[in-house]
This record gives sequence, C-alpha cells and structure tokens, in this order.
Amino acid sequence: MVSATTRFAPTHAWRQASTASGGSADSTTDKLWKITLKRSPIGLHPRTRENARVLGLTRCGHVVYRQASKEMAGKILKVKELVKVELVDQIEPAKKTADGYKVIGRMNPLIAPGSKAAKPLLPLRKRK
Repeated sequence: MVSATTRFAPTHAWRQASTASGGSADSTTDKLWKITLKRSPIGLHPRTRENARVLGLTRCGHVVYRQASKEMAGKILKVKELVKVELVDQIEPAKKTADGYKVIGRMNPLIAPGSKAAKPLLPLRKRK
C-alpha cells in the first residue's frame, strides 16, 4: 500500500513554490498563480466543469490570477489537464489592441444618427 506522504508528495514546481517560501505552507504569500484555460471543459464530468467555473475560467484562453494557497492548489489539481499554471509576482497589465476600424462619417448625411432610417449602411439609390 502507498503511504499518504508518498502518494501526495509535491511533484509540480507550482505546488512546491507554495511551501518553499520558508515557514509553514499556511502563511500567506505575495505570490500569485496565473491560470490559463487551455482546453474546454465541455463534455467532462460536471464536477470538473464546476471546478473550472469556481476558479473563474469561463472560456478558452481566459487568464485569471489567484493567490498561492493550499485551497487554490486543490482546485487547480482537479482541472490540471485543462489549465496552464505559472507562478508570478504581480498581475501583468492587459494588452491594448487597436480597434481595427475608424468611423470617418455617415454615408448619407441627410439621415439623423438616432433615427430608424439610420440602419441602412449603403447609400440610397438614385432613381432613373
């Protein structure tokens, strides 16, 4: 029979980091885990999907930051096949992207911007 200490020995770097900060593992650290959802939990057991939702992971590629603690380590272990975990010191700022478009003006200046007639995007045809 496998003893509990052998079976649950910390083998992952992110799990060792929570206990390697000197002192007990219960002490709060200023380290954070950057958790990224890499695979969708659709089609998995409902408990697994619930653990991903509790962590705050709602869609693929979604990133959340959580305090490094034993409770979070347990939740992360439940979804370890779905996520990528990194130990960071601070939250990284979100990347700003360009909108990709710029509104220059309206196609038909005679239509008021708030009216129902402002829906068409193409200019009105001229009748012959």
